[in-house]
Amino acid sequence: MRRITLAAVAVAFVFVFSLSLSMQQPKQQKGEQKKAEAKKPSVPIKNEGWRIIYGDPKAKVKVEAFYPVGAPGHEFALEFSRKLAESFPGKVQVIVYDWTKPKGADEFSKRGLTCGCFIINGKMQVTHKGKTLAFMRRPEMMGWNFDMLKAVVGAEVEKVYGKGGSKPQQVKKTALQKSGARASPQGVVEIFVPCGLAGPYGDLARMFQKQNPNIRLRPNVTGIVALLNQLQAGATPDIFLALGTYELTKLAEQGKFVEGSLVKCARIPLAVVVPKRNPAGVKRLEDLASPKVKKVITYPFNLSGGRGAKQALEAAKIWDAVSKKIFTPKVPDQAKQLLKKGQADVGILYRTCLMESYIPDQPPIIEHDLVAVQTIPQHLYEPIYAAAVLVKDGKNLDAARKFLEFLKTPEAKGVWLKWKFEPVEETARPAKLSDKSPLFIYAGAAFRPPLEEMGRTFERKYGVPVKFNFTGSNCLLAQIILSQQGDLFLPGEEFYVRQAQKRGYVLKSEIIGYFVPVILVRKGNPKGIKSLKDLAKPGIKVGLGDPKACAIGEISEAILRKNGLTETVRKNVVFRAMTAPELANALRLGAIDACINWDAIANYPWVRPAVETIPIPPEQNVITANPLAILKTAKNFQAAEKFLQFALTEGQQILRKHGFTARNDLPPAYAKSLFSPVKATK
Repeated sequence: MRRITLAAVAVAFVFVFSLSLSMQQPKQQKGEQKKAEAKKPSVPIKNEGWRIIYGDPKAKVKVEAFYPVGAPGHEFALEFSRKLAESFPGKVQVIVYDWTKPKGADEFSKRGLTCGCFIINGKMQVTHKGKTLAFMRRPEMMGWNFDMLKAVVGAEVEKVYGKGGSKPQQVKKTALQKSGARASPQGVVEIFVPCGLAGPYGDLARMFQKQNPNIRLRPNVTGIVALLNQLQAGATPDIFLALGTYELTKLAEQGKFVEGSLVKCARIPLAVVVPKRNPAGVKRLEDLASPKVKKVITYPFNLSGGRGAKQALEAAKIWDAVSKKIFTPKVPDQAKQLLKKGQADVGILYRTCLMESYIPDQPPIIEHDLVAVQTIPQHLYEPIYAAAVLVKDGKNLDAARKFLEFLKTPEAKGVWLKWKFEPVEETARPAKLSDKSPLFIYAGAAFRPPLEEMGRTFERKYGVPVKFNFTGSNCLLAQIILSQQGDLFLPGEEFYVRQAQKRGYVLKSEIIGYFVPVILVRKGNPKGIKSLKDLAKPGIKVGLGDPKACAIGEISEAILRKNGLTETVRKNVVFRAMTAPELANALRLGAIDACINWDAIANYPWVRPAVETIPIPPEQNVITANPLAILKTAKNFQAAEKFLQFALTEGQQILRKHGFTARNDLPPAYAKSLFSPVKATK
């Protein structure tokens, strides 16, 4: 028997093992190889930077897509385009135009478009199986998908290539193309347009360009949140067309807009909207508190529509019953689609959402699957405006100003009425007290109870209507700067009046009272909180105002700094409120254990039974004065002066009645605590 060496055995083993591996390739590796092969496009692709072309140029069916290629949320445009060309090789060519590139934007303008879309052989709207379809914007917003798009393109392919097929239709020229108007690069005005305003914008743009053929309007139409994010990131269009002015306040504080350029175009009404079958039987706002209603949808609360919805529910005294039923989609444009799909029983939405269009040359599309059972009374929430404002550092602000002036014309106002918006109330004409011209007062949210009573009493005595805008003091200052309108200003802290005065908006001011900060805890004080230091204890959930939005937020930060508690208490902060009443509501509902708030808030009728008040010693406290200022923008100065004097006399008793500290009621011990913090400047 021949002896076998160890080396020979090793060689044989390696050979057999290698052969085994080659014969038994892992399924995972084969699967990855197949996936790699599948990723190779089966149609030619040509990327020209400003457009991407899929498929054979000789194809008789042309599909054009217009989207901001590369922008988050628009990845589907390239995927759908490639899949369409691959589904019909040699018969369909798809061209994706990137409207963020100059050439792509030119093509976008030529088509007269206002938002992203797929155009099939020149048609932006098609009829398929008896239904009219338009593949606009993002699929999840508009309720379409790739299979629907493919089916329509397939029908067009059969029409063109099948027996007796007709030739593809030519792209119709827009009104601007027919006019032969040409605009120089200096005549291009870039406008950010929220999707919800695309319909009226299209009409306005055509009317304006007919009168101004040397100015070309270049819209960027997408969701309101995406546009706000672009502005925050440094985008500088010439005009921002706003779907509500509340969204503009933070950007205005940062100096993003040209002061005084705001033009209010129309009022946007909120409505109670239900599916056509209305399974919960909702007929009015109060019905949302019914046990039959399980889910309510509205816009995020940091947007005008969501904020207005919350105000309406609070004013109707059903917020507590409804708040736990509410959900808000991350993308506000989805609210209507989710309601249509049955994912809510009822929605508080813009009434104008039931009549929209994203094709300027087409009539409005009426929503038949949803019904507005009630337009919410305007007195229940602050007016929400569609408005236009100039953006600082825009490249063509002179031409942009012409468009803003056009928006003030009667013909432009008529466009908004056509699209079911409401007219802006006119309060701007100069008047004497005898003319009964209304007063408009900007006021911190905490002042609502006494000021509303002052307004009613003043109106009865002098016959002059008084209207208020209640919100966080910082937001109010931004609105004054943007709109350059209004008669009086009552923020929760003296600092804001000083800032308005530095900018030249204040004629005169007088202190009418004071806010004394206190610690509020839930009834029974279950966490045993007795002092500011206790807010830093482990396990305490603390709520504070947002210093960028409201006076109580700024003053609370000053109190914590004064006592060396900023870092230790901040670790326990679980909630930041935009207004003082919102902070109290969070405590009442158990979301927090304690908060720093105004003494006056503790005396609100709906707050008092649910909370206990812990005083902050004068040496630890920061007291703020409440100055009422007459603005230089006042159109009824005589009435404004009369209201200021009323607030200093009869109004003092009304303040005391509501538990506020009147002008002469501040204890001497607190005099040294008066403080008005100065913001750090960049």
